[in-house]
Amino acid sequence: MKKIAVLLALLLAVSILVLGCGKDQDTSRTDDTVAADSTSTEAPEKKEKSIKVNIGSVRLGDLVQPVFADGVLRTPRSVEVRNKVGGQIEQVYVKDGDRVKKGQLILRIDPREYQITLEESRYRHIQALSQVAAEDEEQIDNPEALATFIAARDGLEARRPDMSAEHYRAALLQLELDALKQGAFRQDIFAQRTGLADARVAEERARLSLEYTEVRAPFPGRIDGLTAVVGSNLSVGQALCSIFDNRNLEAVVNVLEADLGNLTEGRTALVAVPAVGDTIRAIVDVISPRLDEASRTCQVVIRFENTTGRYRPGMFVRAEIAARIHPDKLMVPRNAVLLRDDRPLVFKATDDDRAQWLYVDTGLENSQWIEILKVHSGGSLAAGEHVVVSDHLTLAHEAKIEVRSIISSVDHWAAGTTE
Repeated sequence: MKKIAVLLALLLAVSILVLGCGKDQDTSRTDDTVAADSTSTEAPEKKEKSIKVNIGSVRLGDLVQPVFADGVLRTPRSVEVRNKVGGQIEQVYVKDGDRVKKGQLILRIDPREYQITLEESRYRHIQALSQVAAEDEEQIDNPEALATFIAARDGLEARRPDMSAEHYRAALLQLELDALKQGAFRQDIFAQRTGLADARVAEERARLSLEYTEVRAPFPGRIDGLTAVVGSNLSVGQALCSIFDNRNLEAVVNVLEADLGNLTEGRTALVAVPAVGDTIRAIVDVISPRLDEASRTCQVVIRFENTTGRYRPGMFVRAEIAARIHPDKLMVPRNAVLLRDDRPLVFKATDDDRAQWLYVDTGLENSQWIEILKVHSGGSLAAGEHVVVSDHLTLAHEAKIEVRSIISSVDHWAAGTTE
């Protein structure tokens, strides 16, 4: 019995030991599981990256197809100043590059000889007057005869286009003789007979010659090519300088014969002046009625104001002239259109900042705009909406975008181009 009791005690001890070990193992497994669960939480979702782009507007309006032509600037007001009387230059008042006003004195010719001539003519005039006083004969015209002559002469002038030159001269002579017999021209005849008429004419001519010793500017402008030197002797009609009025200029460009069909005067023109990097907006003023047979081109004149004085005659220009005007066209900026699989595509910027691709059919175009004829798939396109115009070569449908800037969509043909 004692052996059995010992054996049962041993079995009980072993059972307790086994149960204790199993409990420790379960506890360890549970702790490991909890630890593993605590380190295996789900990773946070990755944030979608936005692509920065520029956008431009879709517009509905006139699409203008221009013609291009090269030419030069010129001034419609330039003159080569020449003297009308001869003599020695006494004084020069300007130099090259000076800006002068109308009537401003350019140079003076020694006036003494012309002053003497004027004095002589005045004495002859007085002498003729004394001859008239000595005759003491009053000459009074018949006003009725003079009025009748003037009316008849005006009627003859009206019929002159239908008359030969000989017939006109004979008819005028007869009118004058009839008027003379009626008492017209009495004072003129008396003045001629006494020498008074010749004296008057000589005095006026001498006075005019004296005025011509002062050479003045015919209009405001700049002096160029001055050759006059104090002390030099001038012959009549010698070139002294040139005056250019650059306040108003003309761009004279040569348009090809093939481009003339759609041009009209009054159309808008954009005149680029490469020398100063400017583009001038102006209007076509004249289209020449003549075609140059050698170059097969026609001159077109575009006038504008040179308010800044930056432009000079002789500068090279390149003109872009509105030719064909197509109204009511849906257009997008040129750089909004790209090709995918040889098909034109635009990316429309949606309200939720997504890039929505639209396959389209394109039509007319110019340097700034492309016409959209039809949207095939992906949505619609309307005036006032925006399309991506930069950084879109690798852009995907529904890609997230961030607008960097909105590119101005002002059409440089918008004003003054409608017919």
